[in-house]
Amino acid sequence: MSNEPLSKSFALREEIDAALTDERSYDTWSQELIEAHSRHKTERVYQNLRFQLITGFAISMSTLFFDLFVLPHLFGFALGWRLVTILPLTLAGLFLFKADQIQPIKLFAGLSLITFGTQAMILASFGNPEVMVRYAMGTTLLLGIATFALPFTPNELKRFGLGFALATSLATFWPNPLPTQQAMMYLTFTALVAIPSWCIARQHWELNARAFLLDLRDDVTRQELEQNNELLRQLSEQDPLTGMANRRHFERVCSDNLANPELRGVGRIALMMIDLDHFKAFNDRHGHQAGDRCLTMVGSQLQEVFGKRIGIIARYGGEEFVAALQEQVAGEAESLAEDMRQMIAKMLVPVRDDSKPLITTSIGVALAPADTRLELEDLIEMADVALYSAKRAGRNRVEFIETGGLLDVTETPEQGRIRA
Repeated sequence: MSNEPLSKSFALREEIDAALTDERSYDTWSQELIEAHSRHKTERVYQNLRFQLITGFAISMSTLFFDLFVLPHLFGFALGWRLVTILPLTLAGLFLFKADQIQPIKLFAGLSLITFGTQAMILASFGNPEVMVRYAMGTTLLLGIATFALPFTPNELKRFGLGFALATSLATFWPNPLPTQQAMMYLTFTALVAIPSWCIARQHWELNARAFLLDLRDDVTRQELEQNNELLRQLSEQDPLTGMANRRHFERVCSDNLANPELRGVGRIALMMIDLDHFKAFNDRHGHQAGDRCLTMVGSQLQEVFGKRIGIIARYGGEEFVAALQEQVAGEAESLAEDMRQMIAKMLVPVRDDSKPLITTSIGVALAPADTRLELEDLIEMADVALYSAKRAGRNRVEFIETGGLLDVTETPEQGRIRA
């Protein structure tokens, strides 16, 4: 559930609360709750059904000793019946279906028990009254145990019980009818066992279903809390205008990486302060909406140029952006900064008078070796020095500063070449 949208989890939460408050039975749950319950129980039900199939077949084979003892002349029939009917049903339930195919496995598990009970009543019809009673009692006991043991829903148990009762009752009349007294006794025993067993099993199911709802509500509550916390974290670390990381996010990521040398590579560390030139004048002339549009476009262009490099780019505040990266190849920082400057210099910003003025940017870049011990604040201060140098030198240019001093990097704004 962890990836479900909040709206969906809220709707599910309302259904859970309604089911718990109104004490709704499983049959009246919404389809979404029933599906969630089924997903929750699938693996356990699958393993339970396999156990029931194996155990049921083992019991059916072990009772051959009883058949041999009381009806030795029908032992061949009893053995053949089990091998021809119960064994194939058991093998089909065990090996033909996967864990997510629960319904067919349930069908084969139920049919194997019904087949076993039907054979028991057919064998009973060939014995004396005492043997008939023993087989009848054993068959009703089988029904009662199956009602409690089978991992069926209440409606599935109802259908299984009716099928078992009808099949075994038919066996009291055909192919070899039981005496009326023994037949009526069996029908009475079946009713006395089946109805209370089903009622108790249903009550047990409802209690388990309610426990599931309580657990599911806790899961949904925890999920909502996690999603709300994640949303708050995103809101606190994302710039609402541009959708970029904000200053808080940038500083957290950079501080974590600088504090942990194991996260660094071997290339130089570069921190870039990117400031739009004459943005206040642009805002005053064209309006705040145009200014916001300009900032959004700049943010989009910067992210496009920055691409998937190892680092982070963010809006630092106002018309200022910031980027940090670790070079993968020599000169990558210089090339990236110049690409950013040129991209913004070519950008046309739509404004309300239908003109599309150009806007430029000045960029200051601080460079430090990979094993630097400088703090983030030191790198930002260095980048600011380079940025102010770019502003004083006429704007629309890139200046670099290394731990050893300041480097003038642009012969002209258009060239953008480093000069050693």
